[in-house]
Amino acid sequence: MKLGEVLAITVFAAALPAFAAPTCPAPQVAQGSNCTLSVTLGWAAAGLGTQSILQFYVSPTASGPVTWTLTAINSSLGSTYTGFMGITVQGFSPGPGIPITVASATPDVLNPGGYDVIRVAQVCWDSTCTAPAPSGPVANMFSAQLLISAPNPADVTAAVTTLTIQFLNGNQVTFEEAETPQLAGPNVSYIPGVSIGGTPASRYVYNGTAVTAPFDAISITNQSNAPITGTVTLVASDGSLVGPVNIPAIPVNGAAGYLVVGRTPGDALGLFPSSTVLPSLNDGNLHGAIIVNMSGPNVVLAQEYNGNAMLNLLVSH
Repeated sequence: MKLGEVLAITVFAAALPAFAAPTCPAPQVAQGSNCTLSVTLGWAAAGLGTQSILQFYVSPTASGPVTWTLTAINSSLGSTYTGFMGITVQGFSPGPGIPITVASATPDVLNPGGYDVIRVAQVCWDSTCTAPAPSGPVANMFSAQLLISAPNPADVTAAVTTLTIQFLNGNQVTFEEAETPQLAGPNVSYIPGVSIGGTPASRYVYNGTAVTAPFDAISITNQSNAPITGTVTLVASDGSLVGPVNIPAIPVNGAAGYLVVGRTPGDALGLFPSSTVLPSLNDGNLHGAIIVNMSGPNVVLAQEYNGNAMLNLLVSH
């Protein structure tokens, strides 16, 4: 090729219009021609008497379609687990009992006013969804990351995502709790307005399907680039403190779920031992707040089981 031809090609290339990346307000990030938002659905449940309902919705006021892409499904083992992990999704799985994975999941694209409901029925540890979970994670629980994208950043904001976790007795829903996807938060989370049965004799007692005293659970998803540890402290309404107690290390991309107070001696799911007696009011319950202090960025969600309801609790920073 002659020098003149090279110069001509260079001039022609310089004359082509440049396609500028969109301006995306934080925490959205530009990727190609789209603004994107990465969010986490922390510690969902599917199988063993539970199911999770994912709901996607785009406001009719949006200027165009919005895309949801599944980018990760993680267990409590996080990135330390490199084996198979998938979920069976009603209406979207390749076939009955055959799971989808991050690699096989197709993006969900909705036009303005569009609505989609997806039922996650089971967490799978092999391609036939018959293998038991490896040692360590809770077999039916997972956290998921989603990427929401659209050319117009306002449309990303107009996209609504909710997760409803349901506990089942046969086909009957006995407890349910809805949550919205979360961004990685500061290290310290405050959960106000909690109630927990004050004594071992009052906690985890059922009258039919209803608990007679409330109890709480929390989940934590690691959003840092290293394992994180932390503590949980209870603050009673009189200002007195109970704890702190330690939270075991959570690996990168891992999630962990705990009962705030254990059910029985040695309960691995309980942070405070089952023998804990809490400062209580006349109704026999502690009323106060939970402080979760982690060593790195994380997503904290909290639930309260009260009567026959599973309630999502506000997490503030």
